[in-house]
This record gives sequence, structure tokens and C-alpha cells, in this order.
Amino acid sequence: MGKAGGKRRRRPKRGNPGALSVHGSLTTAQRAIVLVIGLAYCVGVASHWGYLNGVEQLTDWVWAWRDLGIPRTASLLATPFALVAGVLWVAEREQSRSRLPALLGLLVAASFLFQLLGAEADPRGLALVRQIAASRGATSYFFDATRIHVPLREWLAEFHTAQLERHSQTHPAGPIVFYYAFLTVFGPSVGALLGGCAVGLLGSAGVVVMYAFAGLWTADPGVRLTACAWYALLPAMTVFFPEFDQAYPIFSMLAILFWVRSLDARRSTWTYALALGAVLFVATGFAYNLLVIGAFLLYYAGYWLWREQWMRPAWIAMLRTGGLSFLVCIGLYVALWLAAGYDPIASFQHAMANQARLASITVRPYLTFALLDPFDFVLGAGVLAAPILFFRIRREGIAGKQLNRPIALTLIGIATILTIDASGLLRGEAARVWIFLQPLVVVPVALELATLRRPWRLSIFALQWLILVSLKAEMTFVNP
Repeated sequence: MGKAGGKRRRRPKRGNPGALSVHGSLTTAQRAIVLVIGLAYCVGVASHWGYLNGVEQLTDWVWAWRDLGIPRTASLLATPFALVAGVLWVAEREQSRSRLPALLGLLVAASFLFQLLGAEADPRGLALVRQIAASRGATSYFFDATRIHVPLREWLAEFHTAQLERHSQTHPAGPIVFYYAFLTVFGPSVGALLGGCAVGLLGSAGVVVMYAFAGLWTADPGVRLTACAWYALLPAMTVFFPEFDQAYPIFSMLAILFWVRSLDARRSTWTYALALGAVLFVATGFAYNLLVIGAFLLYYAGYWLWREQWMRPAWIAMLRTGGLSFLVCIGLYVALWLAAGYDPIASFQHAMANQARLASITVRPYLTFALLDPFDFVLGAGVLAAPILFFRIRREGIAGKQLNRPIALTLIGIATILTIDASGLLRGEAARVWIFLQPLVVVPVALELATLRRPWRLSIFALQWLILVSLKAEMTFVNP
């Protein structure tokens, strides 16, 4: 058979449909600024510069300095970074759908290896994972699980009156039940280790959810894989291993994904509404702080109604989705109450009372933490996210002419973070407590990185890896 054309067609450059901007990417000067900020931060962390780990003079919380050795830590974390770089290389050269599961699997493996090998950088090795999971102070969920001496159904029925340790006091029963399963099957020592590893693996599974989540901004598989690769490199996802906070972005991403899709679906909203209700049920079974993601849902609803010109059918669609999701969540809790006697309302009230009591004995002034929490959140993001996002939004303010959905999603994400900061509901340790907000930054940053040429993009990814190495080697984030 003859060739279809007289000349071989050149492979077009990968587009970025649905991206935040079509007005170009970072200038050379801006890229240089990003690299300088990242390198300066690495030097500062390695040199233990004051204030990079918190402001001890003004707060009751800092991340303690230590020295595990940056070269040794880098050698341990080199393998998972090679996996990330390999995925980026393949994603740029080839966009075959058949490769997608394998590429996502490699990124999940890389994320999990960052955690496991990062633990090996500590002299205690993987034993540290077991110690943290079983700790009475660091997490307390496994510890409280060891104190369950009655049938689980009976314990759940009395959960709202249980005497629990600090972390468990302000949470629903989910984390304790999770560890109770590992304790029952594997015993105290192995159960704590495997349970902690399971938490880390669950957090790494967020890479797959990120691919779907990034689809709200762009349909380009390469760009979405870039977001997944950046997500795998988030310092917060590694340095807080094994903490349940690593898994919470999955809930926030799914809640936003189903809410946006349900509104877009218009007449076939029930499928997404059912899924959203189920996500809310599971999320509030593990952490009440995830309820603040409702700020994003509310802001997006306002944007969507504006886009639909506030027409009556749009209001009906929105109220139908929200109402059905709420009923599904309530229905599942009623089923749990009938099956196990678990009282979600009393448990929530008990947790809020404990939270208020703990807040009264901590030194976390509103204005001080309103400024410090965003910085701590950026620490968990890897610092580079801040200048990249700033340049992108600044350019949009000048060049953007239409508030399309990708732009709106990014701005709503930033507004959500600022709202949570201004509310004062989640004060202190934002690098950990705000992890579930990281996806709102990851996707816009990835959209920007995807517009760069390969050398620049890989340089920024390598610098993000070096920041992760520096933080892991020089700061203590979780101790038993």
C-alpha cells in the first residue's frame, strides 16, 4: 500500500486544551526566579536558617531541626524520582491510552517508595513506622484501638462517651476502626506496621484520583499525568508518613469532582449525586475538618449559577444534586446507626467540645497564624508552587478575557484556601492539617509546567525532588 501523503507529517506539539491560560507560559526571567527561590530554600533548610521551620517566638509549634544527611537521603529517594522522570519522558513522547494504567501505577509506586525509603533514611528504619502508628501521642488511633475490650458494635454505640487520646478525641470513629481491623488480624506489632504502611499506600492511591481530578481543568492526558507526577512529589505526602492526612486529599478531590460533574450533567445528576453522598459519608467518618471543603462547593455553585444566568432550571439542578447527596449521606448514617448503634450527631458534638477545650489551652493567636499557616501550607507543597502559581494568576489577570471553567476552578481553589485561613477553623500545623487542600494548587501548577520545554520542566521537577530530600533530611515532622 502506498503512503497516504507525499511528505511525512510532523508530529504536532502537544496542546493544552482546557488549560488555565493560552497566553504563553513562564518567561525566562520568571523560570529563573522559580529556580533561585527553590535553590535558596534548599540551602536555607540545609543550613537550618531560622524561621524556615516555624517562628518559635510567636507560636507553640515548630518543625524541629535534625540531620539525617542530605546525600544519604538523596541516594535513597533517587529511585522513586527516576520513576517519576521516566513517566514524564514517556508521557511527552507518547500518549497511548493503553500505557496509562502502567504510567499511573509507576507514579503510585514512586509515591509509596518516597515514603518507605524516606523512613529508611531515619536510623530506626521501618520500625519508626510501627512506632508512629502505635504511638499514644503522634496519632493515638492504634493505641485507642488496643483499648477496645468489648465487641466492636458495642464500642461504636458508646463511641460518643469513650475516653480517648488527644488525636482520637476530635475525630470520628473511622481511623480507630481502621487500625482495629489490622490489630485484630495481625496483632499489636505487625498490625501497627502494616496499618501504617496501608495508610501510606492509600495516600499514594491519590495519584490515580488526581488524574480524574485534573480532568476538570484539561482533557490532555499528558498534562494530567504531569499533575499526577507533581502530586507524587509533594513533600507533605512523604514527610507525614504514616498519617491519615495523606489520604484525605482523595476525599476532597472526589467531592469536588462529583459536584462539578453533577452540575455539568444537568439531567443525569443522580449518579454523581449518589457518589458525592457516599464520599461525604466516608470522609466524615474519618475527619470532620474535611467539611470545610464545602466552601469550594459553595463558591463553584455560585460561579455555575452565574454562568447559567441564574435561570430557574439551573437552581433546580443544583438544589436537586445537593439535596440528593445530603439524603444519601444521612441515609448511610441512619443505616450505620441501625446496624451498630453509632450516633453520628452525638459523636460530632463530643468531638467539637473536645476541639474547643484543646483550642483553649493552645497558644495560637489568630493574626499570627493567619499569616503563618499559608507559609506552612506552602512548605508542604514544596515552596516552588507559590511563585509558579503567582506568575500564572498574575498573567491571567492581565491577559484573561473570559472566566471559563479552568480559570474559575483555579481562582475558586485559591479563594477556598484563603477562606479556610481567614475562618481560623484549622489553626496550626497547616503543612499537615491542610494537606487535603493541596490538589487545588497541584493542578494549576502542573498546567503551567506542561507548557514548558522539557529541560525547564525536568529542572523544576528535579528541584522539587531536592526540596523533598532537604525537608526529609533536615526537619522532623512526625515522632512517636
